[in-house]
Amino acid sequence: MSARDTLGGFLRLARFKFLLYNVLPVGLGASVAVHLGVPLDLRWYLFAQVFAWVVHVMTHYCNEYFDLEADRANVYYTPWTGGSRALVDGLVKPETSLAAAFVLWTAGLGLVVAMPTWQSRVLGAVTVTLAWFYTAPPLRFNYRGLGELTVAAILNGLWPAVAVLLQAGTVPWLLVAILAPTAVLQTVRMMVMNLGDRVSDASVGKRTIPVLIGHDRAVAVITAGQVLAYGMLTAFAVLGWIPWLVWIAMAATAPMSVWLVLRLRRGDMREVVAEKMTPVVFWASNHVSLIVGAALAGMLADILVNDGTGGGVLVLVGVVAVYAALFGHRLWLARGRMRRSLV
Repeated sequence: MSARDTLGGFLRLARFKFLLYNVLPVGLGASVAVHLGVPLDLRWYLFAQVFAWVVHVMTHYCNEYFDLEADRANVYYTPWTGGSRALVDGLVKPETSLAAAFVLWTAGLGLVVAMPTWQSRVLGAVTVTLAWFYTAPPLRFNYRGLGELTVAAILNGLWPAVAVLLQAGTVPWLLVAILAPTAVLQTVRMMVMNLGDRVSDASVGKRTIPVLIGHDRAVAVITAGQVLAYGMLTAFAVLGWIPWLVWIAMAATAPMSVWLVLRLRRGDMREVVAEKMTPVVFWASNHVSLIVGAALAGMLADILVNDGTGGGVLVLVGVVAVYAALFGHRLWLARGRMRRSLV
């Protein structure tokens, strides 16, 4: 095997395509701070973004090592499930993946120490801890029916909370109200991903929620989660906890929930066929990205309408624009799968 193949496998382990999402929860946390009247501190905004990326890549390298047995058993993987396959294909030694995870773990803890307040350091430490033990022993959350909740807690809770803490020194209720529906959708989105891996996971003793409750009950929970999330969103807007511009933007993603539920209920994930599963897991994953992106866009629209362009809001508008361009590029690359998903 050439050094080029090894390097390519090492980079494949990082699964960089999943890192695009990170700009949304970090940007959302920063936008809530700006909404409170706090000028955007670009240094701490970039710090929060780097922290999220470091923890995320650390999790990938850690997961690849500790999930190797499950990935080897998975013969019906998709581009979004079943791991990167770099270790399974023998491109990189498993020990190399674990060593990279430890390096990034150290870097993540270094960033936690550098945070300015004890509150941000506590949340930062909790983030690193949950991310590491997502698959690492002895806790192995994703092997004990807690993986889906762990992912939601980090991606749709702790990352934006750290971002707003670094800006404003507090986690306002507005952010919590916005994040709660997205956390529900993130939890059931992870159930969709694990639904596709349930046969191989069960064979190696990996007890995700779909393994524990089975396909039909998992689909019922995922369906209920869609209703709960948009019901919460609407209730919070009626109560005045979420601005209506934010509600409009987030509610516009509801048709994706309908499409996802229809696909699941017709059995696209039942037979564990990669060709049928790929559009479902693709859109389940990007559904969460889009609703968080919509929340960020709605927050920025509300700021622009009420407060103008001060406080660094244009920086965040630029972030949304760049994300939209990159997401559009992702859709273009996946256009073949998109056509199949509409059949």
